[in-house]
Amino acid sequence: MNTLPPALRREQILQRIQRDGGVSVADLARDHGVSAVTVHRDLEELVRDGLVQRVHGGARSLGAPSASGTLPTAWTQRVAQAGDAKAAIATAAMRHVEQGATIFLDASSSALALARRLADDPPNEITLVTNSPAIAFEIQHDAIHVVVCPGELDQHMRMLAGRWTVEFLAELNFAVAFVSAAGVTLEQGLTTARRPLADVVNAARASAERSVGLIDSTKFGRASLLSIAPARELDAIVTDPALDPEIARAYRAAGVRLEIATTEEST
Repeated sequence: MNTLPPALRREQILQRIQRDGGVSVADLARDHGVSAVTVHRDLEELVRDGLVQRVHGGARSLGAPSASGTLPTAWTQRVAQAGDAKAAIATAAMRHVEQGATIFLDASSSALALARRLADDPPNEITLVTNSPAIAFEIQHDAIHVVVCPGELDQHMRMLAGRWTVEFLAELNFAVAFVSAAGVTLEQGLTTARRPLADVVNAARASAERSVGLIDSTKFGRASLLSIAPARELDAIVTDPALDPEIARAYRAAGVRLEIATTEEST
């Protein structure tokens, strides 16, 4: 019987796929001593994280390792996607940050874009709480007081989460919680494939006067495994100008407070 933790098994599967370019479900099941059903679940998780591509009977690599020799992770994949859109969202979201405020930024790549924007043009004396080590490392300005949540580190997502993180957030007060998601629909709301992420986002929202979603246009109409919150519950969802006008009208008609970055903010 295989006793390897699922996260470590998926890491080894990813390394195998990156090394060999592809692998079959049968080979993975045999080598790891698990069922084909378990392998399928592992591969679906890697697909949701944008790390591999499913093919008939197995999976294949999306690309070679980086020049540094490190394997791509869910985090590096997300940071590389929709960079211009996230920059536009970050610029538009700056209007929600007031001087002297305490804000929360989740461990999303959209929140990282906002952190970078804040570092370039910080309001006077704000406190920034985050469960993202990458965001904490990015902020190097005396006007921004950074507080990092305790918790267990998810290496692929570059995220601190778990019971300690949730309990820590429950004791704080935020003017605004900036959050993101893997997808958003009118029916399922903001969604994710990861329960720890959903728990952290909801803990931050519960401690915040206002919640603002940072969601690029490619995520509209996509639903993942778990619902985080209805889109209407957020005080605003900021997105980029590439969002289809018909989709924007439908969300606004449903009561979603949608804010679309201008073309100027995307440049």
